[in-house]
Amino acid sequence: MPTHEALLFATAWFGVFLVLGQNVATVLLGTGILGMWLMRGTRLFDGLLAPDIIATASSYSLSIIPLYLLMAQFLLRGRVVEDLFRVGYRLAGRRRFPLGAATIISGGLLGAVSGSGAATAAALATMAAPQLQAVGYTRRFSIALSAVAGSLSAIIPPSIIMILYGSLTLVPVGHLFIGAMLPGVLCILVYIACLYLFGETDRDASPTMEATAVSPQSLAAFVFVLALMTVVFGGIYGGIITAAEAGAVGAFVALIGMLAMRRIGLRDIAAALVDSVKVTSMLMIIVIGAQIFGRFLSLSRAPRELLALLEPLLASPSLLVTLLLLAFFVFGLFLESAAVMVLLIPIIMPVLAAAQVDLLWFGVMACFMISLGLLTPPVGLSTYAACAAARHPVAPIFNRTGLFALVAAIVVSAVMIEFPAVVTWLPSRIQ
Repeated sequence: MPTHEALLFATAWFGVFLVLGQNVATVLLGTGILGMWLMRGTRLFDGLLAPDIIATASSYSLSIIPLYLLMAQFLLRGRVVEDLFRVGYRLAGRRRFPLGAATIISGGLLGAVSGSGAATAAALATMAAPQLQAVGYTRRFSIALSAVAGSLSAIIPPSIIMILYGSLTLVPVGHLFIGAMLPGVLCILVYIACLYLFGETDRDASPTMEATAVSPQSLAAFVFVLALMTVVFGGIYGGIITAAEAGAVGAFVALIGMLAMRRIGLRDIAAALVDSVKVTSMLMIIVIGAQIFGRFLSLSRAPRELLALLEPLLASPSLLVTLLLLAFFVFGLFLESAAVMVLLIPIIMPVLAAAQVDLLWFGVMACFMISLGLLTPPVGLSTYAACAAARHPVAPIFNRTGLFALVAAIVVSAVMIEFPAVVTWLPSRIQ
């Protein structure tokens, strides 16, 4: 079959099965195999499929994923999430706005611990939303704020999608982690400003929140998490350890710390290992499927045709980057964040290379745009997770989370585009 006809047929196949609800990894893998078969027959499979799968599965950069997942699982099994809330809310006292700000900051800390926007949003909706209602915020706004805070996991390191981006582009993952710190803080500040400007309060409700006592165990867990994050990211920034070594150190220290505080046992360790393997396997399948799909696209010359189509824009990198980031945002509306990363990067890499775009800077920007997709319809996973945990209709919540996402998209994107040093300055100082 001619190349263009095979590309059109495979694209239709991809769209149909994605709409029918098939797993993204399965659709990517099936489309890639189908497309190559239509163009060249089965003779390509022996020489391409097996080597591609083995090379992808054995990639050193992807070995980082299970290490950070295991660290997160040990902390989650040790129930440090509740301790972070208790300490943060105690510091906020009974005041409405500080409590809302503490929820956003807690979401950033939980993003650093769990790496999952949906899981963080669900935890916040269960634990934080009732506290926010108690100080006078409406139920709708309390759940929306939980979803917004949960979405920070995509931009706050150690972000799984940053690890995937680093593996696809060969940008050092440690540099991505450090480069995302200032944009992550900026995003938190923008969300706090939105909280101040757009916060919904229930005029008929009177604040009833009581200050919650913080036990020595909760305070110790809070200090331990801060120390752990300092060791992990301080080690990377100081050039003492690589990102992979930091993940290993973090997982080991988290295990020893949780055992020393008697927060986990053998069953918890086994469960943490199992959950880490499950999530790692899911991500690896997505990456392998995307690798085969990317091989099909390269054979079809689609990236070269895209480059030829966008060639007039190469003289205006800012406009080109804006369009590419818009594509990340649009795809993030419909697909899971990891799938967006592994699907788009192989396609646009020739364009980024031709335009001489800094891949470190672009990666942080792309992760930020994907984080906004976690908040907006029709498939805002953080919003859906928060609503499911709180058992609340999702449509009214999207009205609030969409507003936060819009403001952040304008302010944070403008700052990173106008001042790239916000992303690149810290990584340039890594020893």
